[in-house]
Amino acid sequence: KQTTMALNVTPGNLSTVFSDIEPTLQVEASPVCSIAYTADFVTAYDYLRTCLRTDEHSDRTLALSGLCLRLNPANYTVWHYRRRILASLQQRRASGGEGKSGDKLPPLDADVLKSELEMASNL
Repeated sequence: KQTTMALNVTPGNLSTVFSDIEPTLQVEASPVCSIAYTADFVTAYDYLRTCLRTDEHSDRTLALSGLCLRLNPANYTVWHYRRRILASLQQRRASGGEGKSGDKLPPLDADVLKSELEMASNL
């Protein structure tokens, strides 16, 4: 059984983890100066745009938001989305909600929350 923090999302496995969605490409209307994003940044944020649009709150979007924050820790939209994901996961788990496989979701524990604080302090 995979817990929230056990899901490892990397730029290389995003197309597998998110095989059920289409990434949303960034559209820039005649930029004065284009930003040279890395390929990893572009890939991660393309999937993030889709997840934001559909407002998905899941273990995989929690992992994706962590990847996006490692690529750009100054993105307040991603921090806000991550907070909403954590709140949603906690609420579902506390009420005995189910995961995709139908298994009961365990509540987020102190180790998960400690890991969140450590990730934030390391960025």
